[in-house]
Amino acid sequence: MKILAFNGSPRAKDSHTDYILQPFLEGAREAGATTETLYLKDHRIKPCTGCNSCWLQTPGVCIIKDDMAGILEKILEANALIFATPLYNCTMTAHMKALLEREHPLACPQLLINEDGEMAHPPRYPDKMKKKWILISNAGLPEAKHFDLLLENIKRMTILSGGGGYATLVGTILKGMGGAFSKAPEDPGSLEWFFDACRKAGAELVKEGKITTETQEILDRPLFNYTNQEYVDKLNIFADNVLEMFAAAKNDS
Repeated sequence: MKILAFNGSPRAKDSHTDYILQPFLEGAREAGATTETLYLKDHRIKPCTGCNSCWLQTPGVCIIKDDMAGILEKILEANALIFATPLYNCTMTAHMKALLEREHPLACPQLLINEDGEMAHPPRYPDKMKKKWILISNAGLPEAKHFDLLLENIKRMTILSGGGGYATLVGTILKGMGGAFSKAPEDPGSLEWFFDACRKAGAELVKEGKITTETQEILDRPLFNYTNQEYVDKLNIFADNVLEMFAAAKNDS
């Protein structure tokens, strides 16, 4: 299996997002997959202009000259796509959104009606569009409901991608309390159970074609069993301490 992962965090390799993504890919490689991670902030991907040239004037080819043409080639060759993004304004980062918008050339301008009775655009390369999708995201707030809009967005895209039935969302890793990952690279500590589950999920994608129900249930557990008030208190203490630190540094300068 060839896996292509996109990290949409502006912090790239130093992001909490990558601390989740890389153990997942490690597990996939141990199961025999080849993986590649593209850090979107390091690529020139301009927003889609909506001109539809890639549909009508130069079918399959975008008129914008940046890195996206090469990325589309990588997408077509991959068996599975991993979309990893921190939660920004209840959804994905601008880097990730630009990537997804620019997949426009992979569809055709005609319409079809899919199995759910919805209109969609057929795939330009149907023999290369059967993909497994995984969504990875983290957020500062602990409640799972903050991921609802992002998850619905990705689900809608899998339904409409290539007219439906081509992209399949086969698992998610959506974690609140993302700040807990700050020390993860040097000291996994009490989060080792979670990273083990990420590695197992990566292996399952290769072997089973999806994250199994058992592993998904582990991944869905909160990182810590704080009450909302406990989390609020901890976060406020942290925020106040950081504000005091920067204020003191400013006064000393």
